[in-house]
Amino acid sequence: MSNELEMKNSECRRFLEELEGVSAGGAEEATVPSVLARMSSEARGHAEVCAECSGAVEDLAETRRALLPMGEPVAEAGPWFAARVMAAIRARGNELEERSNGVWLGVRRLAPRLVALCAVVLVVGTTWAYQVRQEDLARQLALRPAESVFESVPAPLNDDVLVGGQGERP
Repeated sequence: MSNELEMKNSECRRFLEELEGVSAGGAEEATVPSVLARMSSEARGHAEVCAECSGAVEDLAETRRALLPMGEPVAEAGPWFAARVMAAIRARGNELEERSNGVWLGVRRLAPRLVALCAVVLVVGTTWAYQVRQEDLARQLALRPAESVFESVPAPLNDDVLVGGQGERP
């Protein structure tokens, strides 16, 4: 039994080697009978007996049929073909770079606007805080009792004394 198996394997191996050597022709080579016609009579006889080898011939014929459209002549490239290809490559590279750095590119574009917004908020906030402080001081002066019994006007805060007292010196 093992002798028959080895003999069959050696015949199959020879058949497959010959099948590899069959040259690819035109459209007529895309059928099983045309592939077998290019092989030796011994190989054709083996293909009739062995199901695996006849399946290999069918696979080869089917593959050649599938590749037939690829064998059609390709149109010549135009004079600007290389420039268009390079532009497409650059565009794709820029797209990939923007996709990977998209967040940071957005931040770089947004940064000057954020700085301007922060400056406006800082000026408005400072002005508001100064105004609120002045209103609080005015309320404190109005509500503060006089320090002496004879004073009819409330005493100014220490800040007001320093500011007002500079010009009155003799």
